[in-house]
Amino acid sequence: MSACQLRALWTVPLFFSAAAFPSIAFADTDACTMLTPAEIGSVVGVTVAAGTHVTPTHVKTCTWSPAPGGSAIKSVTIFLQTAAAYDSGKQQITAARAAAGANGTSIKSAAVGDDGYYFVAGDQVGLLVKKGGFSFKVAVYATLPVDKKEAMELALAKAVVAKL
Repeated sequence: MSACQLRALWTVPLFFSAAAFPSIAFADTDACTMLTPAEIGSVVGVTVAAGTHVTPTHVKTCTWSPAPGGSAIKSVTIFLQTAAAYDSGKQQITAARAAAGANGTSIKSAAVGDDGYYFVAGDQVGLLVKKGGFSFKVAVYATLPVDKKEAMELALAKAVVAKL
């Protein structure tokens, strides 16, 4: 499978989730308030800076990064969405995998929230979680084995769910 195909499969859940995301949903929820740098640092083992948004007006995604150099951890990201967006994304990625074959991807259940699953594409992984009418994706971007990233994402997801 080419890198382009892998990236396309990896972005399917995010694309379809974003398409189903109402612009007014969670208008008062800032993704950067879901976890503290201390909570993230205790899970990933390095100090991270305060979370930042891709753009100041899009607060549904937040990224925390360690100081440059020396760490296997590159960043941690949370993306907020509705439960409907979660359901749509899960259906779409399941259909895409069925149509194209696994192509180096996998979906595994995760014991968190009302429903959760890891979407793994090559060495990248993201944990998508639904709790009530709320959903989010947490991803640890790092040069680590997938199982270690999954464990970190699960711990971070449980911390978010505890705040809901």
